[in-house]
Amino acid sequence: MKSSKEIIAQLTSKPYMRKISYHHCFNKLKSLLPKHLSDAILFIYIKNNTMFFALNHPGMKMEFQYKQNLLKSLLQNLMKLDPQCSNLEDLKSVKQIKSFISNKSLPPIQNISSITVRRYKERARGKFINFATDREIKKIFEQIRKEIKKEHA
Repeated sequence: MKSSKEIIAQLTSKPYMRKISYHHCFNKLKSLLPKHLSDAILFIYIKNNTMFFALNHPGMKMEFQYKQNLLKSLLQNLMKLDPQCSNLEDLKSVKQIKSFISNKSLPPIQNISSITVRRYKERARGKFINFATDREIKKIFEQIRKEIKKEHA
């Protein structure tokens, strides 16, 4: 019987599921970058042997231009080490890396006005024998018993 990894690998090797493999490799490449760079990336795509990074800030565009060699070496190492990425022809044929500021922004994060905490009724009654021999542990068990009994009072 095949494992779930084998099944997913077999499915993503199909031509009509190729975008999933690209998405996996792009996310992996994004995770290898420093945090401030990976947070600035909105999306990545490849077109005409050029990998494009859509960024959310003009300052990050300059940073990406300075980090061209880092990006190329990370991409080469990713293709060597990850078998799922090494099979993708478009990744192998990348000659240039370019970045641009996207006019598409991420949807705004909605603030949660009220957080509801689910409370469950304590089912224990606090009736147990404390077999602890260590004084500190015995004291902790007694505190637990006290909290349980407080719930039922």
